[in-house]
Amino acid sequence: MHYRISKVKHAAGARESMISHLESMSDKIRAIAGLHSVKLVEISETESIAFSKYDNAQQVIEAEDQFREIMGGMMPFMTGPPEIMNGDVIWQIGK
Repeated sequence: MHYRISKVKHAAGARESMISHLESMSDKIRAIAGLHSVKLVEISETESIAFSKYDNAQQVIEAEDQFREIMGGMMPFMTGPPEIMNGDVIWQIGK
């Protein structure tokens, strides 16, 4: 498994608007090849982190145009460019 981790800085109180935008893009998000899930975690009133789970790194590269389109719709709520990181899972535990 491979993850794209996107840290987003946004205006205070923008949570509902961001979620509304993401929900409006849900069909496009579901259509991304190799994407298993996306989880958006609010870490403060002005920062959120998205964890996007893919099969492999190549699929992250191939989804770049779709990712930019989705993130482009979030620009009105963002206070700076997103910080993007990618990596393979090296350990996990489940129950």
